[in-house]
Amino acid sequence: MTNDMTVGSPTKLVIKFIIPLLIGNIFQQLYSMVDTIIVGKYVGTQALAGVGSTGAINFFILGFAMGMTSGFAVPIAQGFGANDEKRVRHFVAMSIYLTTGVAIILTILSSLSLAPLLTLTKTPQDIYNYAYNYMIIILLGLFTNMAYNMTASILRALGDSKTPLYFLILASFLNIVLDLLFILTFNMGVAGAAFATVISQGISALLCVFYMHKKFEILKMEKVDFIYKQKSANLLLKIGCPMAFQYSVIATGSILLQSAVNSLGTIAVASYTVCCRIEQLAIQPFSTLGIAATTYTGQNLGAGCIDRIKEGMKKMTIIGIALCLLCSGIIYLFNVPLINLFISDGADKSAVVQNVQLYLFWACSFFIPLMLLILYRSSIQGMGDVVFPMAASIIELVGRVVVAIGFVSVLGYLAISLACPAAWLGGALIVVPAYFVRLKNLEKNFIDKECVKNV
Repeated sequence: MTNDMTVGSPTKLVIKFIIPLLIGNIFQQLYSMVDTIIVGKYVGTQALAGVGSTGAINFFILGFAMGMTSGFAVPIAQGFGANDEKRVRHFVAMSIYLTTGVAIILTILSSLSLAPLLTLTKTPQDIYNYAYNYMIIILLGLFTNMAYNMTASILRALGDSKTPLYFLILASFLNIVLDLLFILTFNMGVAGAAFATVISQGISALLCVFYMHKKFEILKMEKVDFIYKQKSANLLLKIGCPMAFQYSVIATGSILLQSAVNSLGTIAVASYTVCCRIEQLAIQPFSTLGIAATTYTGQNLGAGCIDRIKEGMKKMTIIGIALCLLCSGIIYLFNVPLINLFISDGADKSAVVQNVQLYLFWACSFFIPLMLLILYRSSIQGMGDVVFPMAASIIELVGRVVVAIGFVSVLGYLAISLACPAAWLGGALIVVPAYFVRLKNLEKNFIDKECVKNV
């Protein structure tokens, strides 16, 4: 069902929206997390490092795709907020065209570029084949990833965060079953983990499409909705491309960071793999809040309710700080049991544990700047602004490169641990002031519709 976020209490609306979305995001992380756990436990440390060494490249390519589909959803959310059903259906149809085209082009280019990218990131020779075999399957199945992200973004733009959750939970359990089947029974190694991920994502995408067609009256598409209009395509690309490039700029920093990690050897790569999996799981509440901010801001901007945007962002900031404290506390208290999920006993275990604990200490200490970066960047994107988010991404890139590449030879793994916190802090210092500048400009251009009566 749709969820109109232009009326009612912003706090209640946001909490109602983010709870199922948070659960869904956590299950989505299980795709990579379960792959990593099973590979690390049953295939070995080198295979674990191989899969983990592709993380930055994975983010570079899949992040570009996710940014593109997220950008396509912004005009859909604005059309829904303005009660323009015809506009919503048309932009959904145009999103289908563009997503399909981008997926084809991206699959070809990324598959051809995989080997040079692995060389660029200084992937150790003893794990190169593991990394290539895993990643090439993920890339050839890129369309399934984009299809799910597109359909999920459309549903969320209409305020429905529950449906993608249900299908994602189902797909996550399927992923676990297929992981065990392909790796333990068929002895397919890292290739089995990749096939399990692609198949599971494809099924979740199909389920979203089927549900949208059957249950959403607003998405009952007609032939006229699919008439291609270059002006509409340009508008979607105007928002989608900068958001996609924004992800890629951030990912470029991650690739260079991965290169610095790889220069420290296989143990460092395995450690960083575990760090990233735990960190990505821990920051899902912030990512969820960001998605809520994009939908909330987009719908209320479409309705001309600027005061509701201000009130909602205040409430989301308070919620975000509370989530930061909660997540940091959990990581501080339970980091050892979490680390033990990924690695088996052996001579290398103590070194891996020490590296991971160092990284997580600094990451948790900077969760609040990270949350502010995600929340306020997402709100600005919901307003259709792409300049400041891109600027923040460039600052993130510079922060990661300067700290990781510049100091790794002196500080070793400590430089790796400080790189992301430096990037988060720099990005937050850009987008938080930018949000207030953008809001002030909107107040000059809009006559508010007194939508704050229900806050």
